[in-house]
Amino acid sequence: MNRQTRQNARLGWRLAAGAALVLLAGCSRLQQANARLETIESDRARGLVRDCLWKHGSHYRWVERDSVRLEVERTDHAPGSARAKPGSAEATPGSERTSAEVWTWDIARGDVRIERPAAGEVILADGLGGGVFVGGKRTADLEARDEAAGAVRLVRELAAMPFSLLGPGLRIECLDSETGPAGARVWDRLLVRYGRASPAGPADSAVVEIRRDTGRVEAVILRWTELPFAGRRWRIEMDDWRPEGDLLVSHRWRFFPADDSGARAGPVRWTFRFVRWTWDVTTPGRLFSRP
Repeated sequence: MNRQTRQNARLGWRLAAGAALVLLAGCSRLQQANARLETIESDRARGLVRDCLWKHGSHYRWVERDSVRLEVERTDHAPGSARAKPGSAEATPGSERTSAEVWTWDIARGDVRIERPAAGEVILADGLGGGVFVGGKRTADLEARDEAAGAVRLVRELAAMPFSLLGPGLRIECLDSETGPAGARVWDRLLVRYGRASPAGPADSAVVEIRRDTGRVEAVILRWTELPFAGRRWRIEMDDWRPEGDLLVSHRWRFFPADDSGARAGPVRWTFRFVRWTWDVTTPGRLFSRP
């Protein structure tokens, strides 16, 4: 599937997701979250999700948040652009480049703004799309726009983990359990598929690993079509869980290429450290429409 075909398909998926949201428009965010939790068919999967939500502060607290501003330190463990693919000439192992980013997310509406000052880049996204601006001008570069879509998904799905498991159109089921050395630790694994009511592509999927004794999400193995993931498996290990307000959030993500089982298949490629979380920030009307 070429880039243009993939983008057209995504537009169709987003329109389907928009139609689903219209059906729920008359419901409060809490009612929507409760309804999505109850639509998980497997009793065991539903129980795991419910328990995991409570361990991270509960979805009752999450839906009270209107917006969040994240100050992020991103480290690329290989030189070149943020879109350099593993194995490319730009990706020389052993080098690092750290840059600052600011993510602002209107949780209630779904709008996202990602600022990358070092690159002079701003990514804007609303419910139906968005744009990438370099030096204040919108770029038509398809690769840049595809990478921006992947970055926005990190905000909406990983920053909100595990509350993003109550997103629209998800089909969640138990996959299996994994036991660590000497049986000291056990992880329950949930398989997440994206239905037509989700803005993601139908080929996308994720596996969420929940440590049984703590109830915390410790890893997500994703297969997303957007760049820089490009349909490959990536293992994101989430740790340094600490409270921010009344919610428990991860302050570090590490991205590793993964094999078919979801295990690490190479060195760390990206690290994200979250320096500051600020809840319920004031979001001016043009914040998500102007660079």
